[in-house]
Amino acid sequence: MQTTVEQELPLEEISSDGVGTGLEVEKPEPNEGAIEAPFDPAKIDVITQGRTVDLLLTRLREREMDLSPEFQRRANLWTDKRKSGLIESLLLRIPIPSLYVSEDSSGNYTVVDGLQRMCAIAHFVKVDALNAAVGTSLPPLRLSGLQSLPADYLGKSYAELPRPLQRRISETELTLHVIRASTPAAVKFNIFSRINQGGLPLTPQEIRNAIYPGEWRRRVKEMAESSEFKKATDYKIHGERMEDLELVLRFVAHYSRGPTIERPEKQNLDDFLNTFVEGESVSWTKNEWDVAERAFYRVMKYSAQVFGRHAFRKYYGEGYRRPINRGLFESEAVALSRFSDAELDVLAAKRVAVLEGLAALFKSNADFTSSLLYATGRGGASNIRLRALSSLLRGVLNA
Repeated sequence: MQTTVEQELPLEEISSDGVGTGLEVEKPEPNEGAIEAPFDPAKIDVITQGRTVDLLLTRLREREMDLSPEFQRRANLWTDKRKSGLIESLLLRIPIPSLYVSEDSSGNYTVVDGLQRMCAIAHFVKVDALNAAVGTSLPPLRLSGLQSLPADYLGKSYAELPRPLQRRISETELTLHVIRASTPAAVKFNIFSRINQGGLPLTPQEIRNAIYPGEWRRRVKEMAESSEFKKATDYKIHGERMEDLELVLRFVAHYSRGPTIERPEKQNLDDFLNTFVEGESVSWTKNEWDVAERAFYRVMKYSAQVFGRHAFRKYYGEGYRRPINRGLFESEAVALSRFSDAELDVLAAKRVAVLEGLAALFKSNADFTSSLLYATGRGGASNIRLRALSSLLRGVLNA
């Protein structure tokens, strides 16, 4: 039966601006961020350097430092008051936290941790460079909400500050931790996960997009932006932190295994998805991507027909509609992909029986319910969900 804990949980995640993401709150994986495979310490190359504000902004102007990379859709999130507070700290010579950047083979930087701080500094000192870097049209930042500086500085832009104060900012040296290009991608992923625990930590999908280049990024993004996906999820997934991309990637990676190959029981979700984008997908041909894409659009179309308004959502037989559940999205979509159009048409006609069976799963199948509550990204949980849903659909089809 549905538990009291399940009923009382705050079900929908909230975005940085206080809006629901459309996704159900999910418990974190155990040992999140832990290194589960041994790495050769000699291959971990992270150096610490001092770099002046002026030098970093020169990199930004010359497109040698990326503030709007694939992994972070929303650069420049701070309010003007919060940005002014950082500028005030620079003027008062108060040290600010260090920044982490990832270096590519050409020596260019991608900001991993400290994106908002760099955006704030650039907004005040070189707004044109910031606008060019992140595709905005911001006016120059004027100081507001100052706590320690004289009131004379309120409303001032960088250009209006006395030259000694301009120089004080431009010559401020920031501590930079550089993750060198020679560091393996799997190690970079782990480093990113460990260091970015601040005010707006990167999601695993944002990190994945940053360090694993390839055709998969373009194809997954296209699917996430498709009308088929948006309609199937009832336009509820805003994708502020690439939640939509991760949902699509979860389907593609699981679909690629075929109906007979299950995931290793203890494999976590990040290892599974990273292995797919770094390994298997690299060798995919255009035709293989086209096949996966067609399968995705097909199941997006049929999801509402088969599961009704409760597609990808937990269902206990009552009328209440819950947020979309990541594990159910992955498992229902993959389960549907294993049936022909003719079979899916029959299942759509038997939607009532499908929903009754789904409610029965939640009420009586403890393993299935647990697979959506604890370590939901693990291979064992994914296998349980997929077996149970495939069996449910096959049973309704043959009834």
